[in-house]
Amino acid sequence: MKSDREEGRGGRHPAHRHTHGGGMLSMDRYAQRSRLSTVSPFIKMSFAVLLLLLCIAADSAAVGLLISVGMLTACIVFSGAPARYVFSLMTIPVLFIVFSCLAIVFEVTRTPLGFFDLRLFGICLSATSAGLRSAGLLFFKAYGAVACLYFLSLTTPMQEVLEVLRVLHLPKIVIELMYLIYRYIFLLLDVQHRMSVAAQSRLGYAGRRNAWYTFTHISGNLLAGAFRRSGACFDAMEARCYDGTLRFLTRRRPFRWRHAAICGGCLLLLTGFTVFLKWKGVDLF
Repeated sequence: MKSDREEGRGGRHPAHRHTHGGGMLSMDRYAQRSRLSTVSPFIKMSFAVLLLLLCIAADSAAVGLLISVGMLTACIVFSGAPARYVFSLMTIPVLFIVFSCLAIVFEVTRTPLGFFDLRLFGICLSATSAGLRSAGLLFFKAYGAVACLYFLSLTTPMQEVLEVLRVLHLPKIVIELMYLIYRYIFLLLDVQHRMSVAAQSRLGYAGRRNAWYTFTHISGNLLAGAFRRSGACFDAMEARCYDGTLRFLTRRRPFRWRHAAICGGCLLLLTGFTVFLKWKGVDLF
């Protein structure tokens, strides 16, 4: 038999062999094994939040694009996640942002106003140049903000984020609800994954008709399965002396001024770049 070290040389890393339940499960695992695991969660969370605020306050598409590219690169370099996985995560919010931007591009009028007009039931949907510029600005600002949150999610485990919020004196009920909702997302993904594997083993997705039939039945059974699993989880919590307060076992990450200086320097550079673009009047639109 080959040792674990020999198997790691010959194939993929054990953490990359099987996603087991989708992107959210893998995201939690990569956060646990991040290359920034020794950095204080206070520093990582402050850096991500301040960068998010800068992306929104700058009101510049160029700054949003720069932050999104920088955070995408940081996710690949520091989280240890494969580039293909990070790109797949970053494409998830694109549809939501695009549909939100469409509401800004088009205006409902009685007469044509823009360079593209679509008449429907006596009204006119007009796409104007000003609306297109506003939608483009919104897209890059929103995408940059999402990239900051993905950086935090891929480098900081959830229990460390909640520990930071606990130190900041966020109400306990809010912290417990956040953690339970977060964990029940994993519970739903696990139930859906098991049902999908069982359906695939029975050729449940062979053909469009069978695929739709399987999809509808899995969707219907998912709620019942989730209720059963949530009851089992609560019984397990009570068996471990749950008294209404969640306690997390976390490793203490020392606050190092070197890490804070690096993050502060990056924020200063981006802030200076933003001021320079505003002074020169340079933007993508």
